Parts: sequence; structure tokens; C-alpha cells
Amino acid sequence: MTKKSHNKKRNVGILYELLLSTAARGMVESNVKLTKKSQHLIKRFFHSDTELYKEHRLFKALIEPQIMDGSLATKILGEAKKAARSHNRDRLDREKSRLIKEINHSFGKDFYNQRVDNYVEYATIQTLLNDWRDWNNASIDRVMLYESKVHSILLKPKKQLRLDEERDKEVDNLVVKVMTEKFNQKYSSQLTDLQQLLIKEYVFNENTEGKAFKNVLKRIKETVLRDLSDYTTDCDNTIVAKKINEVKEDIRTLDINTLDDQTMTRFLTLCNLSEELRRK
Repeated sequence: MTKKSHNKKRNVGILYELLLSTAARGMVESNVKLTKKSQHLIKRFFHSDTELYKEHRLFKALIEPQIMDGSLATKILGEAKKAARSHNRDRLDREKSRLIKEINHSFGKDFYNQRVDNYVEYATIQTLLNDWRDWNNASIDRVMLYESKVHSILLKPKKQLRLDEERDKEVDNLVVKVMTEKFNQKYSSQLTDLQQLLIKEYVFNENTEGKAFKNVLKRIKETVLRDLSDYTTDCDNTIVAKKINEVKEDIRTLDINTLDDQTMTRFLTLCNLSEELRRK
């Protein structure tokens, strides 16, 4: 059987996951520039009119579902093969090349050094998609082996993640899955429960302009103002007391109607301030 080295830079599943991971890291590190760059590339290269979008949807259909019936998994493979061959291969290659060029320019080569969970499965699926399209030059033995492996991936038990804050069902399930995992693995131990709630709502929920989310922010403002007032009562330092009044005024003028990364950073700071005041 012909062996074939895998080029992860041209793996649509890996590229998409790394972009999501980078966006999540920028969010929790308050690196607005990093997050916006990642979001921009996703919107630009994965909108519904692109071949990258079509291949990514097919990729997800082979790696995400947990299929209980072997015959159904076989049918899915057959339909996936037809779909892969219907893609415009030349256009897909051009789009990948442009995306890689933009990634290299925006993030540098270290972008590809990020760890990818289930790398072998991602590599297997992308290789199979490529072989299906390039059938005349593909190794038949490898195609048969990889079809068997992807069949096993479809039947593999998947851990079902539950995100209570996910209310908007239009949010891409893969976005929620990857960003939740990265967030929980790296940052949950460093943040308070309230800070985690805010970040998850802001990152994963498209309905942050809704009344419920704004009420949460409003309650945070009220809580911090109350904590500051309690602290002022016990503070006998006039200079500190004056500074506290200035801080309270800044909090009162904090706008909850126009939400962006900078505003969210301030609310995360307010959560921290409230925690500190309650320890005193």
C-alpha cells in the first residue's frame, strides 16, 4: 500500500479548528486583535459560497455524528464520496492556498504548532476526501483502508458536551464544541464562576444583544456598586474614599447596550473587583 505523508496545512478540519482555538484564546486573553483576525478569516473563507465551506460541512458529517447502525454508516460514506467528487477541486485548492497565505501573514508559522485533538482522525478523513476526488491516481488499498477507518469513526462513541448557556441553536455546533473544550481545559481554573459564565455567554451565544444577557450585566453593575458602598462605610481613608466615588461613577456610566470585547473586559474586571471586596 502506498504511504502518503499528511500536510495538515491543507486539512480543512484542522485549519478551521485552529482558527476557532485562536479566536477563543484571544477572547480570554483580552487580545482583541487576535480574535478579530481569526473571526475575519473564518467569515471570509468559510461562507456558504466557497468550496472550503462545502468541504468543511462534509468533513463535519464524517467526524461529528455518532451513528449506531453500521449499514447507515456505510450509506453515509457512499453519499460523502459522491459529494466530495462534486466539489470543484481546482477552486478548492486555490481557496486553501489563499487561506494558508493569509494565515501565515496574520499569525506566522507558529499557528500550525498548536495541538490538535484527534489529529489522526482529521488526517484520515482529509486524505480520504482527497483520494475520492483524485480517484485515478489514488491507491485503491489505501482508499479501502481509510474508508474502513472512517466507518469506525462514525460508529465511535462521542462524548456529548452540554453547555447550559447555549440557547441559540443557529450557533455552529463545532464552534461550541471546540471553543468549550479549549476554554475549559486552559482557563476554567483561573476564572471565577461568574467570569466563566460571562465569557461563555459572549463567545458562544449570538443572542448577547438580548434582554436576558443585559440583565446579567446590569446585576453585575448593581452588585459591584453595592459592594463598593459597603466598603466605603468601613473605609476611614478620605483619599481612598474619594477614589472609590470616582470608580463608582465610572461603573454607573458603563454602557451595557453596546457590547464589544473592551466592554466585556471591563465587566470581567468588575467581577474580579467584587470578589476582592468581599474578601476584605
